[in-house]
This record gives sequence, structure tokens and C-alpha cells, in this order.
Amino acid sequence: MKQVIDQISKKRRYSTQFCSNVSTLFMGLMLFACISCGVTDNNDPEIDDPTDLELAAMSFEELMEDPNNSTILFPDEDPGIPIYARVGPILNQFFVTDGHLVIPFYRDPECIRDDFNFLSYYDPPVAFGCELTVEGKFVIESDAEQGTFPIMAHTEGTQVPVWIVDWAGFQALLETESVTIPDIEALNPIKGVAQQYEEYLSPRMNEHEVIIEAEGTIPGTDQQFTFSLTHRGDQIERISLDIQ
Repeated sequence: MKQVIDQISKKRRYSTQFCSNVSTLFMGLMLFACISCGVTDNNDPEIDDPTDLELAAMSFEELMEDPNNSTILFPDEDPGIPIYARVGPILNQFFVTDGHLVIPFYRDPECIRDDFNFLSYYDPPVAFGCELTVEGKFVIESDAEQGTFPIMAHTEGTQVPVWIVDWAGFQALLETESVTIPDIEALNPIKGVAQQYEEYLSPRMNEHEVIIEAEGTIPGTDQQFTFSLTHRGDQIERISLDIQ
């Protein structure tokens, strides 16, 4: 009888220990699953996707690290692009939102000759005589032929003129096939100055991209403005202009 009782007791202890081990194992697996889900969850609302500007910055860094490329500073090592402002018919670079055309000036508007047609876009070598309002660097293949467009450029400025122009009036000028600085002045543009201006440009025609983030003031009215743009190919993908 005692042997039977002992056997039953052992079976009960074994069953209890087995259940305890299973329970511990199950809890461990559940804990591991929870931790794993926490690590691999890509839908965390607290984690924001990178902005277009941030993605462009990462691409630019990779290009600079490529030993086959060279990084050139402007205006220290290069006079910069021979244009006055990023506005023109090439790839439809008219940045329009809510009836306003936004024109960032790379060079001092007061230096632009009165007879220059902005629809021509480039003005070498005359444009080099106007002081740049920006600075930055571009990346190009080390063995690129002279005159080759860079792969990518990064531009910054702290006193960048940004004019906000009535789009309907500007369109009327386009029909005349001539747009000069006096013509634009006649449209009474809102003249802002970006104290923070950042741009990434991929200038080659088959992969053209312009990404701009700017914010500053409008001295004439003491207002603040922000401007944000992503332009790829000949299309605006994202644009916003806020004046307060």
C-alpha cells in the first residue's frame, strides 16, 4: 500500500513540476514574442518617416563619400551656376501655389541687368558678376569633362531673397515671351528674405530634382513666411507657402 501511495505521490510531483515547467516556458515565449514585436514594429506612430530634405541629405553624404567623386565648394572654388534665380521654362520650374509664384534668388536682384530675359534662364558670363546670396558645394565625378552638370548640389543661405509674385500677372508676361526684372517689379511682388534657406538640387535632365526648405521674414510688413518644395522632373510633387 505504501508503495502505491509513493508512486501516486511521485506522479503528482512530476505532473506538478511538468506543468510548472510548461507554464514557465510558455511565459518566456510570450515575453520573447512581445519583445520581438516591439523591436520589429515599423508602424510605431512615434517614429516619423524621413522628410524629402533628410532623404536628399543622406544621398548627398553617400555621393561625397564615394572615392570616384569630387566635392567642390562654391563660391570659394567655383563661381556657382550662371543664373540669377530658380524660375524659368526649363522643366517647368515655376513654383506656384494658391495663385502665387515663388522665386528664390541665388544672386542679388539689384545686380540683374534690366534687359535680361528670365525665360533665357542662363546668363554666362554676366551672371558671375553678381554676388551670390547663397553658398554650398556640389558633387561631381572626378573624371567628368569640363562643363558637365554636377550629380548633386547642396545650397544654403541666411539672407536669400524670396519674391512672391502674382501668378496671373506673371502668366501674362509669359505670353509676351519676355520677362525682365522691371516687369516683375511692376507686379508689386512680396519681397521676403529667408534667414534659413536650404536646397538640394540634382540638375541633370533625366533625374532633375529640386528640394527647398526656407523660412524668413517680409521686411515690408514684418510678417513671417515658410516655403517648402519638392519638384521632380517637370512636376511639383509637394509645395507649401505660409505667410503669417
